[in-house]
Amino acid sequence: MRNHDDKLYTIVMECARLNDQGCACQCHACQFNIFNYVKDVREGSLLKATAYTDYHKSKELKRQIRTTDFAMDMGPLIVLALIVAGIMWCCSSVSNPKQTPDSIYQLNRSVTSGVRTSLPMTDEVRRFLRDQNNIKNVPGILAIMPHVVYDTNRDGQINCIDYSCVFRELYGRNAYLIINRNQRTNMHHMFIRIWDESGEYHIEPQGTPNRYSMGLIWGQRYNPSYNRNVTSEYGQIFP
Repeated sequence: MRNHDDKLYTIVMECARLNDQGCACQCHACQFNIFNYVKDVREGSLLKATAYTDYHKSKELKRQIRTTDFAMDMGPLIVLALIVAGIMWCCSSVSNPKQTPDSIYQLNRSVTSGVRTSLPMTDEVRRFLRDQNNIKNVPGILAIMPHVVYDTNRDGQINCIDYSCVFRELYGRNAYLIINRNQRTNMHHMFIRIWDESGEYHIEPQGTPNRYSMGLIWGQRYNPSYNRNVTSEYGQIFP
């Protein structure tokens, strides 16, 4: 028996469903934003985390049931198909053993030439540093990211780690560093999560001012139940 209101739970489940489909709505104006009904951030966050986890568990269970039913109907044929698919996957893995989300998805590719090693102090950068933790700054920060991102961890390349850390440096401490690692969908990626009074935002720091929702950009590959907050682990870069 859940100890939270069933109506609120239903609202957040619908939010999870829309997010899973790549929702591009503005959270502050959405009827399914739990923070429009619950003022306590901890209560709303717990309810949202619970509902999102339940949604994805239910989705996975339904997928397994459909897969099982289909396998039983197809019998030996599906077994043969799986064997062939396994052989093809092994061959592709051997021929390209270094294939990662960075090389599969062009948005998240690593750059190794012309790498900056510090944040250029432009007028725009100074403006964002003076006005931090303001959700209205997100589009503006995304607009300048390709021009200011630098090698934050000194590994000689620019990738999702650097984009996320620089975004947090510009936005402020209310931007959290999140890693989503899901072997089922070949997802291993760092991005930004922001919580404020208007809602919760999952932001792709390599996105554009008009297109930066993780659900919208990554689609079915992005499952929020695999999110892990790693902000403290990167404290040596930005406390």
